Amino acid sequence: MEKKLSPKKVKYLFTTIIAAFASFFIIYMSQSFSDKIIETYQKSFVETTNLVAEGYTEVAEEKLKGYAAIIDTFYDEKIFAGGNEAEIVLSLNRQSDKLPDDFLNIFYFNKDGVSIDQNGNIREVRDRDYYTAIIYSGATRFITGAIEAKLDNTLIFIVARATYDKNGRINGGLCGTIKLYSFADFFLGQNIIDNSEMTILDKNGHFVVNKKREKIGKNFVPADKDYTKYRTENIAKIKSGSVITKTAEGNTISLIFRPIKTSGWVLCLVLPADNVQQNMRRRTIIKLLMTLISLVVIFLLFFGELKLLDFFQKKEFLFIDYDPVTGLWSTDRFMYEAEKLIRHNKNSKYMLLDCDIQGFNFIAQKYDENQLKKLLKFTAHEVKKTADKFNGICGRGSSDHFFLFYKVSSVKNAMRQFKDHAKTELAVTDNYKIAFALKFGIAFMLPTEKYKGLTIQALINQTSIAKKNIRKESDLLYSIYDPKYLKRIQNEYFLESQCEKALQNNDFFVVYQPKINLKTEKVIGAEALVRWRHPERGVIPPNDFIPLFERTGFVTRVDFFVYEEVLKFLDARIKAGLPVVQISVNMSRNHNKPERFIEDFLNVFKKYNVPAKYIQVEILERSFTENRILAQITELLHKNGFTVAMDDFGTGESSLSMLTQVPIDVLKFDRSFLLSSTNSHGEIDRKGAGFIESFVGLSKRLEKETVFEGVETESQRDFLRVIDCDTVQGYFYSKPLIQKDFEVFLEEHF
Repeated sequence: MEKKLSPKKVKYLFTTIIAAFASFFIIYMSQSFSDKIIETYQKSFVETTNLVAEGYTEVAEEKLKGYAAIIDTFYDEKIFAGGNEAEIVLSLNRQSDKLPDDFLNIFYFNKDGVSIDQNGNIREVRDRDYYTAIIYSGATRFITGAIEAKLDNTLIFIVARATYDKNGRINGGLCGTIKLYSFADFFLGQNIIDNSEMTILDKNGHFVVNKKREKIGKNFVPADKDYTKYRTENIAKIKSGSVITKTAEGNTISLIFRPIKTSGWVLCLVLPADNVQQNMRRRTIIKLLMTLISLVVIFLLFFGELKLLDFFQKKEFLFIDYDPVTGLWSTDRFMYEAEKLIRHNKNSKYMLLDCDIQGFNFIAQKYDENQLKKLLKFTAHEVKKTADKFNGICGRGSSDHFFLFYKVSSVKNAMRQFKDHAKTELAVTDNYKIAFALKFGIAFMLPTEKYKGLTIQALINQTSIAKKNIRKESDLLYSIYDPKYLKRIQNEYFLESQCEKALQNNDFFVVYQPKINLKTEKVIGAEALVRWRHPERGVIPPNDFIPLFERTGFVTRVDFFVYEEVLKFLDARIKAGLPVVQISVNMSRNHNKPERFIEDFLNVFKKYNVPAKYIQVEILERSFTENRILAQITELLHKNGFTVAMDDFGTGESSLSMLTQVPIDVLKFDRSFLLSSTNSHGEIDRKGAGFIESFVGLSKRLEKETVFEGVETESQRDFLRVIDCDTVQGYFYSKPLIQKDFEVFLEEHF
């Protein structure tokens, strides 16, 4: 890479020179006006009051931050990310002796709006502003205004912070209840200026601090109509400024107020009106003078900087196409230099590395902007060091992406060198104060016909595709571009282009997997599953098209195709007087509007003479962000006579709180339970058996029917029968069957 001056160094050098000149200029000008400025400043009472107001504000900020810090000491990342309510309460209770006298209690609330304090008291908090701010607005911290405690009407306010699950998502909040009078007493009696008074208003204009205790928790509206616009609730909205108003006793005062940013409250300094007005005029003189001087200095800095940068650019001492945070080339400049390198060495082999920080979005939520910039600068330094080691070039892409490009002797040697160097760098990144790891997408450009016409942009696209197929080798995260990755993407494009035609030509068909009652060994139902028979490719596995259809939204149309086919099948058997069993159909995650889904579902259902008891709807809890929506869907289905099953229960997404809030009829346990608990001889191990038995027992106590998927061995069947599981499905009894084969199975096992 060419050695030229860093634009940041030039900028800093120039700013230093101009600042020195500006300082000399200001000192010189100040000499002429010093007597007048000093005289005005000495008489400026308002300057003092502003300093006092700002001082009080800082004290209030620090006091509130202190409360937040106390709450942070109760936060255990491991417990709040993965523990249950009982473990959280136990953790809070063990630390209760750390609560200062200012605190009434400390409590935790979950994403569903249920709170529990260190004493085990449970309350509903969905209507609280701290719940809304954290759960719906994503606030990391929140402080309420003055409120009354529901237990004994004590005046309080609440300091809340977000809690996170193991994936860094907000899963609730940890809160402290502060006694309002304790907070107010801290400030009373601290007036620095004679005849002054300090008050604090919350976001709604209620007094949080006032020398008259009876006013705390209340609003104030001046009796004089000319001043009613300066009621406390309006002052709380304005946040900052100064006004002339009147007290309850009718005295005219000046009110100087400043925002307390931590809480959104407002601190007010009350002063006799005549002193403030006089000193505000004097303060204006100083402000105008300093503003004029500042404008002159800023103009000189700005104008001079433009001229100097223009000079360096014209002399080609300075690249204008650079990343301002890391100093590396921007993507455009990197691509330009890479293409130039290729043109000058057409017969060489090249390697492109596209690296980024693993889990950067999560890191960005946890650390502030300054720390993130330091992390990016550190990463850029290591990238530059690598580029220099291999005599290559580097640049920064978007966000946390970095590119390296250099000549190699062979692919084999290049990969050996990459692994050796990456392991060395891994030790460096492991010792950084923020834990992070780099992952790499790798692509090669070789002087063969196959690579003819390949551009650096195409190479970057290849590394991007490769990173979607990252595999871990030892501690390294990397993937080399393989054309099969592109084939997979092309295959998805092909399937997407064929799905509409397939639906019109009835290329989709339904198969039925029988459900067996373990007590009677009879078929009592079946799950309807969709398959795709393509005229050219044959039967396409559902894993190849269902995830794709979920991403495109086409899965909702496939769902309704299945509903129609199932209802036709049941209707025909009922009319023919043949045995009928309940069929369960899947409701995919894309049906996110309950009322619309029910309306469309009923429009199909009412076309056939099938009783609702023969239809069961299977839903996935992880398809919905709130138990409230899940409950709404279930209640609407129940209202119309259908039963509801929770599919894949217990796979990590389901929560015990859901079972008490959503009136599910059936819990379907995913086949992974049995797979992880079955040894090589097809038998259930003791640890897995205990875990499964506890889940089935819990379901029974909650009066839920249980269904286990993936039963493949006799031992699995016998074990589930012993622990009183109701129903099973799996290859031990039958694979999914086309309609005519299922009808035969039904006749034999009904």
